[in-house]
Amino acid sequence: FVRFIVAGHETTSTATTWCLFALSQAPEAQRKLREELLSVPTETPSMDELMALPYLDMVVKETLRVHSPVPATSRVSTKYDQIPLSKPFTDRNGEVHDSIPYGSLLNAFIY
Repeated sequence: FVRFIVAGHETTSTATTWCLFALSQAPEAQRKLREELLSVPTETPSMDELMALPYLDMVVKETLRVHSPVPATSRVSTKYDQIPLSKPFTDRNGEVHDSIPYGSLLNAFIY
């Protein structure tokens, strides 16, 4: 739980920082976004009002695409399975394989 709070805080601040940096490098985009944001009639917009701003949505999505706060994630398979190969291969022990195992038995296969 604590990691989630810290991770959420760090990723949000990192994404915000990169967004502000990118906008500082693109004055026309900054001007266009400012115009769209100033068109909102209140200083405390609702989530529905923010979701109705297409340029803001594009700026946020592009920032996350170009400057991802979490550039990679690691995943662990929860079950054993096999990835089929288009062509079989022969390993260094002379065994022919037509698929690659992955999952919970992977460690047993490698070692």
